[in-house]
Amino acid sequence: MRPLALALISGISLVFAFPPFGLGALAWFTFIPLILALEGQGKLKGFLLGIASGAAFSLGAVYWVVHSMSNYGGVPVYASIAVMLLLVIYLSLYWGVFGLVYTLASPMERTAKLLIAPAVWVALEYMRGYLLTGFPWVLVGYTQSDYLPLIQVADTTGVWGVSFAVIAFNTAASFAASYLLRREGRAPVLPLAIAAALVATIASYGFVRMKAVDRDVERWSGIKVGVAQGSIDQAVKWDGRYQDSTIDIYTALTAEASDAMARLVIWPETAIPFYYEPGKVKDGPVGEIARKSGSYILTGSPSYTYNPVSNEARYFNSAYLLNPLGDTVGKYDKFHLVPFGEYVPLRGMLPFEKLTAGIGDFDEGSGPVPIPFEGGGIGTLVCFESIFPEISRGHVRGGATVLANLTNDAWFGYTSAPYQHFQMSVFRAVENKSFLVRAANTGISAVIDPNGRVRKKTGLFERTMIVDEVRMRQGALTFYTMYGDLFALGCSVIAAVFVGTRLKRRR
Repeated sequence: MRPLALALISGISLVFAFPPFGLGALAWFTFIPLILALEGQGKLKGFLLGIASGAAFSLGAVYWVVHSMSNYGGVPVYASIAVMLLLVIYLSLYWGVFGLVYTLASPMERTAKLLIAPAVWVALEYMRGYLLTGFPWVLVGYTQSDYLPLIQVADTTGVWGVSFAVIAFNTAASFAASYLLRREGRAPVLPLAIAAALVATIASYGFVRMKAVDRDVERWSGIKVGVAQGSIDQAVKWDGRYQDSTIDIYTALTAEASDAMARLVIWPETAIPFYYEPGKVKDGPVGEIARKSGSYILTGSPSYTYNPVSNEARYFNSAYLLNPLGDTVGKYDKFHLVPFGEYVPLRGMLPFEKLTAGIGDFDEGSGPVPIPFEGGGIGTLVCFESIFPEISRGHVRGGATVLANLTNDAWFGYTSAPYQHFQMSVFRAVENKSFLVRAANTGISAVIDPNGRVRKKTGLFERTMIVDEVRMRQGALTFYTMYGDLFALGCSVIAAVFVGTRLKRRR
């Protein structure tokens, strides 16, 4: 089969390893065709094959950008397609670099390539999480979110360790496929044994770790938490004529949670469709809802501060905590904002409206500071922040005893994006060994335990309330929470040293 066809097969098949298809087991084999195609190729050919494979995957993974921008960004369909294609090209560049670097390793021993290939892949995924504000979406490790024993290693390595294992196994399997097809050289017994041992070790660690964490969780104090999913249509969300009906919806859902004895009720991102002003008429209608329900309410809302000296206002995408007396007792301002969603870069040069139409550009908050809550803290992740592992661990290091992701994924519609976004929350819970409660305007809302089990969840575009017991984390922090991305940094060093050494030899 031609190398280009093999590369395209890898990219297309990987799409099906992600939700909503959910065939995560495919990821352990999807890179075999690409690696076979790269063997023996020159640098340029390797780069182009990587680009082709990455483009095939990215088209299937981020096609939803067209839906979001054309329906909610005020961007014509043709321009939305152009933006999506630019994103696809950008994401494909990382695959291209992987292909190029793999060709540099092609003459090496198989066992060396078994280290180099996954290290380079992880280094590129890690880089993607930071360049151009970061877009660590559809990382290969996330495909394993349904296979809980295999992802427990994330409490040490982050999602990067799972990505490493998947690419390492694919690399070893490609050696076996090459041997079976060509019957050349020695059988790749050692690489296969190493890859199998790696996966077995990760799985064994996972089984043992899950049992230990389950025992620990039994000793943690728990409260009942309600999650309100209002399912407010994005088309009317910021229409002032619908403000009262929106509050009525959340009033009814909160009453339902109160009847189920929920101590804390969580509303989604910007559930309050106006600027919430603490202290104004006893915190307004939301304070009244808290008093009537006798529950704490954590809700998303736009907010602002005004400086009379400079006559300037700053606007934030915020979360407020109200106590059962209706008083505002905590606030968190989102600090990792979404380009074109919450601010428009180079606004004067680009004709895009924001996806959050109806509000001015948001400003950055001060960082991952938990909201104090009953002797612990709520680590609040507003929308996009849940895809950045360092934000969640920053909250937990700062004293958060539970994580809460408030999001509005309505602008994704019925595409694959809300499923992809939800999948990442499973890893945030596992990495920090913390319960994570997710309140999404149109779904998916859920309660996830520290081992990544989804205890309860909603469907898309349902108006509903779920109530579950959530336990507040105690005890030692995980290695990942304490030390962060050491594994990914180590892979980056290996990749950099390898590339530098190979290029120096070729001069």
